[in-house]
Amino acid sequence: MNVLIVDDEEHVREAIDLSVDWEKFGVTGRYMAENGIEALECLKTYKPAVMFCDMRMPQMNGIELLQKIKEEGYDTHVIVISGYDDFEYTRATIKAKGVDYILKPFRRKDVEDALQKAIQVWKEHSDSKQTEMERGYMVRKADALLDEKKLASYFRGEIPLSPSVRKIFEKTGLPEQSIKIALILPKNRKRILDQRFMMDDDLFTYAVGNIAQYALGSHFAHYLCRLDDYQWLLLMGGDTWGSNEDDYKFYVDRLMRAWKQTIQLDVMVGSNRGFADLTHIHKVIGDARNTLLNGDVLSEGAHPSAKAPHELPSLMNELFLLKKVIETGNKAFATDLLNKYTDALRQRGALLLKELQVCTMEANLLLGRCKQLVQNQTDDVQVPYMPLWINDLDEWEKVLVDQVHTLIEGLNPLTSSGRSMADIKDYLDTHFYEDISLTFLAEQFHFSPQYISKKFKDTYHTTVVSYLTDLKMERAKALLEGTTLSIADIANQLGYDDENYFSKVFKKQVGVSPFPYRKENEIK
Repeated sequence: MNVLIVDDEEHVREAIDLSVDWEKFGVTGRYMAENGIEALECLKTYKPAVMFCDMRMPQMNGIELLQKIKEEGYDTHVIVISGYDDFEYTRATIKAKGVDYILKPFRRKDVEDALQKAIQVWKEHSDSKQTEMERGYMVRKADALLDEKKLASYFRGEIPLSPSVRKIFEKTGLPEQSIKIALILPKNRKRILDQRFMMDDDLFTYAVGNIAQYALGSHFAHYLCRLDDYQWLLLMGGDTWGSNEDDYKFYVDRLMRAWKQTIQLDVMVGSNRGFADLTHIHKVIGDARNTLLNGDVLSEGAHPSAKAPHELPSLMNELFLLKKVIETGNKAFATDLLNKYTDALRQRGALLLKELQVCTMEANLLLGRCKQLVQNQTDDVQVPYMPLWINDLDEWEKVLVDQVHTLIEGLNPLTSSGRSMADIKDYLDTHFYEDISLTFLAEQFHFSPQYISKKFKDTYHTTVVSYLTDLKMERAKALLEGTTLSIADIANQLGYDDENYFSKVFKKQVGVSPFPYRKENEIK
């Protein structure tokens, strides 16, 4: 926080400077000016939170300076320094502009009291501006989400092309003609979402979009539209490259590498040669989708493959056994049963995505029938469902196992008792500094990640990731207050590899950065 002292008399400036224990108020920068003109330059450069200002100065006096501050909208709280003879003259101006004042000659307490009040008002105003900015951000975010949902509905063929759809498309900056498209399927979405984002889908979506913006740059218009969790449609202004398919492929490959290098996300990409226009875009999306459906999910890169020689094993043949293990609550047997099924799929040597989708539909039919077992026991279990466009067999297997485990947990109330969540909470209390994911907790406590996420929030009215963050921040505050450890050492103790990221999290949770927090709360 910066402070500006404006007075044409050097001894007055020095008196104010020596009157205050600036560190106590969190002031890190103090600047001086002899008149209003110099003060305006300092205001532009240093953006002080508080300004001490004399009223009688050469070149530009205090009243003129206050008027300039008002006109130019500086977010600076002003404390006027006024001699007794000037007080009646300036009183109306001071009050009209909402400033504080101290009279010459002043005492140290006068200066500190005025400064304390000015800083408080400045903070309240800053917080209010921040709230307005956050509210505006949330409105823009909601508008963008609604726009994306409407475009996705059009691209899926659920709604016709309307003026409102055209208007949203225009906002993306893309032309209605000469559009290049790529249909992108994330392969290991669930694993990345769990291990790197603690099942925070909003954060994952933000990261994916941010990386895409960085990788594709501002050289041409582009838009990444999520048709669903496992189908993302990338649109690019095709007229940027003319007929050069290599340029188009270069940027798609660059995006794939950026996702892989930054968050370890793997994807399948389906595209077609040529361009699309907004009116007939469904055909090229269909062509890209067909390319993906005929790709081999067992090969690196999911290249097109001839149909595997062996028939698909039937998951419905395991219905009887699966019902039994759900009734008995035997998760280990259920996992082994499903692992053997997916191993049989791997042993075929090749598995087209369209074949995996047949398995997905059969799995959803089986899950639906097994759900009837728990229908009369509890309403707390969501309808189990396997997303159709999962395109990685490891992820497909993990999702299926988690869905069956969720059914078992719903049928066996003892596994969903509050004690189980208390055990998880106790574990977090003592291991919060470690690298913990929902998958890790699931393996430790024999629940599905979805179940832990939902039950923990129902029990403690907070998410696992929020609870972990709160624990870390409380420990951070204790270390900042009671030790001389560096910020980097504290961050490392709490499991943060990046000191800057730790500082950002701390400021978001506590309201101030670690260093000023330590200054304000250090033991005297």
